[in-house]
Amino acid sequence: MRPERELIDLIREIISKDPEELLELGRDDASARKLAGGIYVFNTDMVAETTDLLPGMSLKQFARKCVVSNFSDLAAKGARPLFFMASAGLSRDMSDDDFLSLIEGLEEGSREFGAYFVGGDLGESRELMIAGFAVGRIEKRLVKRSGARPGDVVFTTGWFGLTWLAFQHLLRGMDLPADVRVEAIKAAYEPVARIREGITASAYASSSIDSSDGLYWSLEELSKASGHGFLVERIPLHPAVELLASKGRVDPVEATFHGGEEYEIVFSVPRDRADILQEEFTKKGLFLIKIGKVVEERGVFLELNGEIEEVEEGGWEHFKSRG
Repeated sequence: MRPERELIDLIREIISKDPEELLELGRDDASARKLAGGIYVFNTDMVAETTDLLPGMSLKQFARKCVVSNFSDLAAKGARPLFFMASAGLSRDMSDDDFLSLIEGLEEGSREFGAYFVGGDLGESRELMIAGFAVGRIEKRLVKRSGARPGDVVFTTGWFGLTWLAFQHLLRGMDLPADVRVEAIKAAYEPVARIREGITASAYASSSIDSSDGLYWSLEELSKASGHGFLVERIPLHPAVELLASKGRVDPVEATFHGGEEYEIVFSVPRDRADILQEEFTKKGLFLIKIGKVVEERGVFLELNGEIEEVEEGGWEHFKSRG
């Protein structure tokens, strides 16, 4: 790999220039701009080779995923992404082509969601790591995790289970039909941050979270923050996964609740505003699924075949034994 300063020159050739930037990327060792009044949201999230670089995943997809994971958290708060920075730990034997792939992923991910990649830092590391830092601006309302109240309606911006299926295939060798395999792998390699959905929901939502750690943990965190429970009355299982479940090949509850990295927005809305929200999503051509309601007792519950049971803990969690 080239020396750090030569790598910075390569970055300068790739990255789009933010017209509001007051300093020079790669020269001033910082980013500065004049910001209008309002509420700004700051978020940091990282990806690491051992936990996030899936078999067959390109380095460009890996870097883009870091952008998506940060922007998804902004979306859950009702913020539109503005800027993205990243500090990368790189091995000294990384090729120039691989390095450029990483930068292209950061640039592509930032521009895809209307933001600018404005710099960061490079360092030497035994394992490839990228720590992202994102800044967004609230457009409607800032939404916390703590506002859910009994009777609120619970929605999600998409299906669950497809990335769980990809993990089963890529990491455990599960055999999948060709069409399902392609769709599942694409969902895992190229996730999407639900920016428009998060901003639209923020005008109505009482609580909101992104589902990167799985549906169970998303609802559990909302429950913990609010002191109330979440009853899932409709399992939001992806149709392709549902077909496999109908053939007895997968457990629909496991696939729905205990996956991760779907990056959907899970949120609650007061009952008297739910219909207005649904009309707004339909008008904008955005996808939405009503999955249940907020209940008094804290926890995550599932109504299945007329019976209500508490959902078993599960999903992605760092530093937890996988044994």
